[in-house]
Amino acid sequence: MKKRRFLCSMQRPCAIGAIGLFLLLMLSACGGIPQSQSQESVVQVQQAKTKPSPDDVILVEVVIESDSDSAANVKAEINARKNPQSASYDTVQVPYRETFEVSKDAFIPLPSVRFQADAAQDADWISCTIFYDGEEVATHTSRGDQAQAVCEKKFHLGPG
Repeated sequence: MKKRRFLCSMQRPCAIGAIGLFLLLMLSACGGIPQSQSQESVVQVQQAKTKPSPDDVILVEVVIESDSDSAANVKAEINARKNPQSASYDTVQVPYRETFEVSKDAFIPLPSVRFQADAAQDADWISCTIFYDGEEVATHTSRGDQAQAVCEKKFHLGPG
């Protein structure tokens, strides 16, 4: 009986791999796989890897409401461990909302958030609210002349 010689020691996986490689080369050589499509796929995969999933971030939303149509001296401080963020505006249109993303890849990723706004001259009241992933964690309403709403949420260990 004659011995057969194979290039690969495992016949089927090697043959399937060789056929697959051959077909891939033929398709790309014949224009079966457009170059721009394959580049788009690579870009989409890279974006999917770099963009955090909703489970990897805390969405911090800050909201201002008032009986006026503007607020002044708005300041938001997101004291995150990995990527602290802040925003400051002389005036904003009310109701005002802004959302920040905080990465969860640190121990105690969000030690504190502070948000404040001054009522406009014609306002009787102003309020601020902070939400973490849609859940209200702090709110404050201020009334009268020179009203200022200040919301703050600090992380602390233990009850309360």
